[in-house]
Amino acid sequence: MVIPNQIQHIEVYYDGRCGMCCTFHEWVNKQPRAFSISFVAYQSPHAEEWFPGISKLDPERDMIVRTDTGELFRAAEGWVICLYSCANFQKIARRLASPKLLPYAEKVCHAIAGRRRNLSKILFRKKDREVAASLHEMPGRQCKDRCRSLIDNNIPDGII
Repeated sequence: MVIPNQIQHIEVYYDGRCGMCCTFHEWVNKQPRAFSISFVAYQSPHAEEWFPGISKLDPERDMIVRTDTGELFRAAEGWVICLYSCANFQKIARRLASPKLLPYAEKVCHAIAGRRRNLSKILFRKKDREVAASLHEMPGRQCKDRCRSLIDNNIPDGII
């Protein structure tokens, strides 16, 4: 992946109903900017107006990033470009874009994206106690008694 050197602005088309996508959007917006960025939920009426034909690119499957020079990046490459928009993370983004690391970024992105709806329901926009209860109910290795005890004893948020 080649990160364009002359980016001045990007548009990020994301799933506005996904807690993970919205949390990422909020996090990026809090970072010092290297260049301007606009976030547009693909469900928004503005999405098709600002990017005619975006619905044909299957935006509900992967985040789509369009640069001011017209280049498109999807999925892991889109996440890397978003990271690159953050002044403090440009060096990391360039490393992730390298031929050696991009395949790993793609694996992580696809693993998360494939489960993002379930992860969003469990991890985002909930209190710690609710997250712990949801995780406790998931199949897999059973928690020891400590897990159930933390949930039942109403441990304050931020502790779990």
